[in-house]
Amino acid sequence: MKYRSYLILILILLLAAFLRLYRLPEMAPFDYDQAWAANFAYRIIHEYPIQFIGQGLSVEGLFMGPIGFYLLTPFYLLTNLHPLGGSIGAVFFGLLIIASYFFVGKELISKEAGLVAAFIRTITYLEISNDLNPAPLTISELLVIWLWWAFYKYWHGQKKALILIAIILGLFTSMHPVHLPFYLVVPIFLIAKRSWPGFKNILLSVIGFFIAISPLLIFQFLHNFLEAKRFIDLFTKPSGEPKTIANLIHWAQFNLEEISRVLTIDIAHKEYIGLLVLIIFSILVWKRVGFWKDKFHASVSILVIAIFLIYYGLLLPKNVTEYYFLALRVLVILYVGASLSLLIMKKNYITTTLLGLILIYLTIVNFSSLQKEWDNPSKVSLYHKDFIVSEIIKRQPQNQVFYVSYISNLGWNFGFDYLFKYYGKIPQTIEAKPPIYTTVIPKSLSAGSLDIVSGNIGLILPK
Repeated sequence: MKYRSYLILILILLLAAFLRLYRLPEMAPFDYDQAWAANFAYRIIHEYPIQFIGQGLSVEGLFMGPIGFYLLTPFYLLTNLHPLGGSIGAVFFGLLIIASYFFVGKELISKEAGLVAAFIRTITYLEISNDLNPAPLTISELLVIWLWWAFYKYWHGQKKALILIAIILGLFTSMHPVHLPFYLVVPIFLIAKRSWPGFKNILLSVIGFFIAISPLLIFQFLHNFLEAKRFIDLFTKPSGEPKTIANLIHWAQFNLEEISRVLTIDIAHKEYIGLLVLIIFSILVWKRVGFWKDKFHASVSILVIAIFLIYYGLLLPKNVTEYYFLALRVLVILYVGASLSLLIMKKNYITTTLLGLILIYLTIVNFSSLQKEWDNPSKVSLYHKDFIVSEIIKRQPQNQVFYVSYISNLGWNFGFDYLFKYYGKIPQTIEAKPPIYTTVIPKSLSAGSLDIVSGNIGLILPK
């Protein structure tokens, strides 16, 4: 049937929407990053509609651009600026990402490859969790997928693809600096390809890049290029111990284990799964099986993996965390899905059955993890924070001053300030005068004194 693949894609997207929207308020996080996104939307609507920067980064003086937060703002408006709107927006972009795996996989490899990759991205517990997080970093996966499409098109002679590559590089600055290694990948890619894009394409690419990065450039100009100077200082005035080959080995092992984490295969030595996948990929490339006949897939993948490992393992003076390798996770999903799709391409009953069993297994183990999360009675999610704030609000007379104290582990009490602002009743912050409401997170910190409990949050009412 001519449109069968699109019908299957629709079914995949319906499954993806269900897995992400089911009990969304209880599953959605609302901590520092999510509260920052909500406050950005609030400022856009009520205070300053034009913002040139987004959230500050862990290095003082560095900021990401605002475009990612602007993309989320319309979804906050859907819920009248309630934080749930941000999570709805995150789910929307998650569905776009899943659809993009299909369309890019179809263009680069085959419809079957796109469908298998989209299905894996749909049922993976790790990705479902990410799709509930309203943050530009999660949206940036969409850019990485289409950057890969642009690389492929340029590799095969479509020089105009350089324009899209440049625009995406500019947009990365508004998502998170995790994708900065692509700034090294692109020139090496162009040199290795030895294909001149032409003056017109270069000019349009430069214009597109500067348009995408323009909010940060304006901010730089207005603040004497503070951020540029701080970024240069990272490399010219490094602090801490210099990185060694041990850092490179650490991140290489982490990315080998990432394959198991993405697929939710829980074994003692996760790197063994990664080694097995690499061996299988090497055999497929050596034997030139299916889409692996095209040198693009192996060559550019190796280039990107090597640059990311070298940049974060050796070159960048700052220590990073796991999510800085998000781009490599995209390659895992795309090429594991594409390689599995070769089992269908053989038109063999046994290999097709084997693929079906693999996908069923992955669905079961990921659904099991998701079910545990749904049944978890000790969550500290948006729903539970909203419930506690609502309990305080309904007990407070309209014009009475009140105070809220927190007994919490470090970093567990983020998000409450925004909820009080949203409901129009902001607690006193200068002097702790009665009535005093005490929020306890986790509730075990003061289990015997709690009057109200929601999830892993407790509330002690004024005496």
